[in-house]
Amino acid sequence: NLPPLFVKVAPDLSEEDMKDIASAVMEIGVDGILVTNTSNQRPDSLVSRNSGETGGLSGLPIRDLSTECIRKMYNLTGGNVFIIGIGGVGSGHDAYEKLKAGAGVVQVYSRMVYEGPGVVSRIRKELTELMVENGQKNVEDVVGLDHEVIYWEKRMHRLQEARAKEKVMVVM
Repeated sequence: NLPPLFVKVAPDLSEEDMKDIASAVMEIGVDGILVTNTSNQRPDSLVSRNSGETGGLSGLPIRDLSTECIRKMYNLTGGNVFIIGIGGVGSGHDAYEKLKAGAGVVQVYSRMVYEGPGVVSRIRKELTELMVENGQKNVEDVVGLDHEVIYWEKRMHRLQEARAKEKVMVVM
C-alpha cells in the first residue's frame, strides 16, 4: 500500500497550468489537492506598510483568490479529487464558501496565529449555524454546492449507495 499523496498548488497559476495539473492529478491518481499555497501577488487592497515585501502572502488577502482556485479545480476535476481548502479561513462563512466551492475540508492557520486555537471552535460553531440555517445536516451536503450539475450527480450517487445498503422488508 502506498501512502496518500497530496499536491499543493499556488493561487498564481494560469488557467492552462490549472488544467494541466488537474489532468495530471486525475491520470496519476493523486489522493488530493491542497488549494492554495501562499501567493506572490500583491493585491491593490493590501495597505500594510510591508505590502511591498517579497515572499508568500497568506491569510485574508488571498481568501477570495483561494476560493476561486478551489472552485476552478473542483470543476476541472469534476469533483472527483479530494480538495483541502486553504487560504484566509477566519470565520464559519469563509469555511462555508470554500466548501461550496468544492473543498472537502478546510485548513485554518493564519487566523490561529492571531486569535489562538479557540478560533477553531468559533469557526466550527459559525459553520454549523450556517448549515442549520440552510437545512444542511452534513458537510457532504455543502461540498461543491456552487457546481449544480456535479453536486446533484454526487448527491444522487450517495443516495443510491445508501439505498443499496438498506434492508428491505416485505410484509405480506
